Amino acid sequence: MILSILNTNISSDTLGYLQNLNDNIDAIRNIVDVSNSTIANEIGAVNTLLVVFSVIIGAVGIGLGVYVTWLRNKVLEISQDISEKEKTINEIAKKVEDTDKKIQSDIGGLYKQLREEETMTMLRRLEEEPQDISNLSKLLLARPIGNDGYPILKSAYTKLLELEKEKENEQSENDIINNYYNYNCSFLLLFFQHYMYNAILDNDIREDLRIGFDNECKCAFKSDIIKSTKDLCKALSKSDAPFEKEPILVDYLKAINGSNFKNLIELKNIFQEEINSSLLVSAIEKCTSDKVYLEMFYAVDNNEKK
Repeated sequence: MILSILNTNISSDTLGYLQNLNDNIDAIRNIVDVSNSTIANEIGAVNTLLVVFSVIIGAVGIGLGVYVTWLRNKVLEISQDISEKEKTINEIAKKVEDTDKKIQSDIGGLYKQLREEETMTMLRRLEEEPQDISNLSKLLLARPIGNDGYPILKSAYTKLLELEKEKENEQSENDIINNYYNYNCSFLLLFFQHYMYNAILDNDIREDLRIGFDNECKCAFKSDIIKSTKDLCKALSKSDAPFEKEPILVDYLKAINGSNFKNLIELKNIFQEEINSSLLVSAIEKCTSDKVYLEMFYAVDNNEKK
């Protein structure tokens, strides 16, 4: 009886204990489920935040990359600019140093450069206003002019001819003659003295220069006539010269014969040494047939011989 009661009590207690245990397990399971759910949600949120932060960091990284690249290019540009300015400064410093050396040791060379630049400035002035030749011709005749000046002088002379043609109907005959001697002759003297070779070979200048041989020879100094004669002979010696050589030489010999240089031995030597002998002989004979007896070559009028 007593055992039966004990068994009954034990079974009841065990069942209750087991029931409580099951309830506790269910509660724990619920807690675990809730915890897992919470953790999963938090992990999902963290992942979302990580994605957002990754995007933001990526964008910031790209922006920083672009900025750094721009900054680098800017620095390189500034560095290059500084290098160029440094190079310019060094070049200027070198020029200043060279100029100082020239001033100290080669004042003549420096003056020559300054005079050449001044000469080119005057020629450009003529190109702009060719009638200013009346003021500049004496200065230009008194100094050497390099080959670079020829196209500028020709351009100025061509412009003068165009101006004269435009005003031809407005001028009297006396005005035209005066202008010719004031302007054209001054230009032709420059061509004769400085650019005889270029002008003789130039179809646009040659005939005007040839017409003025008499005046040009009479206006020349000894050194000028020697230089111009050498340049003429050089042009006459060209095999492909674009003109008839003998008429040019004949006119020049006649002009020389009418000047103070008709007996200048230096000119005789130049003619005999620097041009074809047959051309020279033919030109002398032509002068003689035109009753111009060249004293330089001892030509004598046959009537006087008799």
